[in-house]
Amino acid sequence: MDKKKFLNIFEGEDKNLIAGVYEDIELCKKIGYQVYTDIFLPPHIWSRIMEMESSLGITTYTLGINEEAEKRVCMFSPAGDEVYSYDYPVTFFTIEGGNKFKELEHRHFLAAIMGLGIKREKMGDLIVRDGVCYGIIKEELFEFLVNNLAQVGKTEVEVKSCQSEKIPLGEYEEEIYLVSSLRLDNIVAAITGQSRNASVSVIEDGLVVVNYSVKRRKDLTVKEGDGLSIRRYGKFIFKEVIGESKKGKQRILLKKYV
Repeated sequence: MDKKKFLNIFEGEDKNLIAGVYEDIELCKKIGYQVYTDIFLPPHIWSRIMEMESSLGITTYTLGINEEAEKRVCMFSPAGDEVYSYDYPVTFFTIEGGNKFKELEHRHFLAAIMGLGIKREKMGDLIVRDGVCYGIIKEELFEFLVNNLAQVGKTEVEVKSCQSEKIPLGEYEEEIYLVSSLRLDNIVAAITGQSRNASVSVIEDGLVVVNYSVKRRKDLTVKEGDGLSIRRYGKFIFKEVIGESKKGKQRILLKKYV
C-alpha cells in the first residue's frame, strides 16, 4: 500500500502522526524486524491498522495499561514471522500521596502531568483507584516524570515504577435504558438524553466509537458484548437485553466505565 492511500484511509486525522505510523510499518518491512511506534495510538487508529495488516504485509501487536486499554503502543512485525519476545519501550508507574490524595480525580493527575510539558500521545490511559493513580508512559520520559512531578494540586506525591500485573482493571456501574430498537442512533439517544435527530448528529460527527472504530452509520445494530464510547459521555459495554417495557420498548443493560 502506498503512502497516499494509507493517509487517505485516515482522512481527518493528524497527517504527521499517520505518516509516522506508515514510516514505522515500511521500516519494519525493510529491515525485516520488529518496530515499535513512538507514541500511544487511539483505538480507532490501532484497530484499523490491525484490520488492514494483511494488505500492509505486517502483523500488529499492541500494549496499553491493561487488557481494556484504549491508547496503545503498536509493535509491527513482518508478516509470517513468529514473535517470541516483546520489549515494548514503556514503563508502568504509580503516583501516590497522603490522605488528601483520595480527593483527587483523573483530571487532576492528567492536568499535572500535562503541565510538565509531556505530550499526551507519549502516555497511555490513566486509572485512579483507592487513592493511587496508575499509568504507562514511554520509558525515556519516566525519569523526567519522577524528577519533576512533586505535587498534584496541593498534595505532595511520589512517582514509582510498578509491574504490569499490579495495574487494576476498570470499574463499571450498571445502568438500564429503554430503547425502541438496538440501532446505534437509538442507543446514543438513550445514553445522552437527546432526541434521535440530535444523536444522529453526534454519530455523523465521528464522536461515537464502537469496538474501537469510529462508526457513522446511524442504523448500525449494536450487539451484546459490544464496547461503545461517546465523547463527553463515557465508555460503555452493552451487556444484554433484559426484557421489554409495557409499551414494547427493549430494556437494555449497559456497564458504564467509572
